[in-house]
Amino acid sequence: MTDSLFDRLEATGRMPTPPGVVLKLLELTRREDVSARDIADTLAQDPPLAAKVLRFANSPMAGVPREVTSLQRAVALVGARGIKMMALSFAVLGNAKTESCAGFDQTQFNMQSIGCGVAAKMLASTGRIAGAQEAFLAGLLSQIGRAALACGVPEEYACVLAEAQQVPRDLCEIEVTVLGQPYPVIGAQLLRSWQIPDTLCAAIETFHCANNGSDVSPLAKVLYVAQIVAGIICPDAKGDPPDTSEFVGAAKKLLGIEEDRCAELMNEIANEIENTRTTLDMPQGKIRSPEDIQSEVRERIAELSLAMHLENQVMQQQQADLMRRATTDALTGIGNRAAFDARMELELERSARSGAPFALLMMDVDKFKNFNDTYGHQAGDRVLQAVAKVLDDNVRKVDYVARYGGEEFAVVAPDTTTQGVANLGERLRAAVEATSLSWEGQALGVTISIGAAVFSEVIDKNEAANIIKVADGQLYVAKQAGRNRVCMVVDGGEPVEAALIG
Repeated sequence: MTDSLFDRLEATGRMPTPPGVVLKLLELTRREDVSARDIADTLAQDPPLAAKVLRFANSPMAGVPREVTSLQRAVALVGARGIKMMALSFAVLGNAKTESCAGFDQTQFNMQSIGCGVAAKMLASTGRIAGAQEAFLAGLLSQIGRAALACGVPEEYACVLAEAQQVPRDLCEIEVTVLGQPYPVIGAQLLRSWQIPDTLCAAIETFHCANNGSDVSPLAKVLYVAQIVAGIICPDAKGDPPDTSEFVGAAKKLLGIEEDRCAELMNEIANEIENTRTTLDMPQGKIRSPEDIQSEVRERIAELSLAMHLENQVMQQQQADLMRRATTDALTGIGNRAAFDARMELELERSARSGAPFALLMMDVDKFKNFNDTYGHQAGDRVLQAVAKVLDDNVRKVDYVARYGGEEFAVVAPDTTTQGVANLGERLRAAVEATSLSWEGQALGVTISIGAAVFSEVIDKNEAANIIKVADGQLYVAKQAGRNRVCMVVDGGEPVEAALIG
C-alpha cells in the first residue's frame, strides 16, 4: 500500500482541489512574463477569495509596510509567489468535503492549520532560521495531508483518528501502521502535483522527523515545533492537547529559543491566531485562552527548571560518589594506592616549585600475619581499619594518609622540618600503640614500624619512585632494629631514630 497510497487517493476523485481561479494562478505564476495586473485580474474572478487575500495583505502577518488598496498593489508588494501561496492556502482551507470521515472536524482542522501557519511565522522570526512569510505559508499547508486522507479514504482514516484518541501514540506513527504513509508525506505529494516549490514541499514532507535526529531543513524544524504549538492552542475536541513541556523542550533543542522566552511567545502566538482567524473570516473552533496557556507554560518551565536542578544535583552526587570510590580504599576508608600516587605527584611538584621541604612516611603493622593466623582474616581487617583511623586522626590537615597495599600505609607530609617529621612519626607510632583493640574478648596489642624520608629541597619533581624507595628502606631498618619505632633519613644522610632527634 505504501507505494500506491497517493495514486489510490487521487483515483477516488475526492482529494482537496484548488478552485479554478487558483489553478489559473498556479499556471500563470509559472510563466516568466506574467504581470501583476494579470495575476490581479485572475484573482478578481473569485471575489470572496480576493477579499481574503486583500484583507490578509493589510494585516500585520503579511508584513507589508503600507496600506494595500488594490489587488494589483497587493501583488506588487507581496510578490506573485506570495499571492499564489496565499490564495492556494486560503482556498484549500474549508473546501475539503470530509463529512463522511468520522472524527475529522473540518472547523478544528482549519483552526489548527491557521495555528501552524501563525506559529511557524513567529517561531521562524524568533529563532531567525527561516523566512517568516515562507514559514507562514508552509505552516498553513502543512496539515493538508490530513484532509487528503480524510477525503480519499474516509473509513480507514476514521479508524486512524479513533485509535489516536484512545492510544497515546503519535498520529503519524498510527498512519504509517494502518495506511503505510504519514499525512506529511501525502501532503507534500499533493502539493508537488500542484507545482508548489520543492523547498516548501520537502519541509512539509520531513518535519515529523525533525526531533529524531534526522537531517532536515531549518524550515522543517520550525514546522515540527509549530504543530506542537497548534495542538496546544487549538486542541482537538477529543483527547488531551500536547504537554507544554514538549513545546519548551523542542523550541530549545531545534530552534535555540530559550525557556524564559517560551511563555511570552506562546501568548503572542495565541493572540495572533485569533487575529488571523478573524482576518480570514473563518469560523471559530476550539481555542484555549492565551492566559491559560501562558500560565501552563510558565508552570511547565518551572517544573523543568526544578527537574533539571534536581537532575544536576543527582549527577553531581553520582560524580562525587564515583570519584570517592575511585580514590578511597574500600576496607579502611582512607586514600587508596591510586590516590596516593596522584597526591605524591602533586605535592612533589609544589615543593619543587616553591622550594619547601618534603617528607614521606611509610609504615607497616608489626607481625600482622599473626593476627590473620591466630584470629582469622576478619580480625586482621579490623586491625587495619583501626590503624587507618588512628593515622587519619593524628596527622596534620595538610598531610595525606593512604593505604599503600596489604598492611602497609603511607603519609605524605609536605612543607615540614626534620623535627616536625620526627614528631609526626613518633605521634603516629605512640597513638597506634595506645589504641585499645580486642577481638572476641581477646585484647590485641597493635604496633607499627615507620620509615621516613626527609628532603629539605626537592630538585626533581619526578623523584617519587626514589623517595618511596628511601622511605621503604628506612621502614626495613626500623623492623630490623626491633619494630615499634621510627627510623628516618634526612637528605640521604645516615639513618637515625626519630626518638633521638630533639
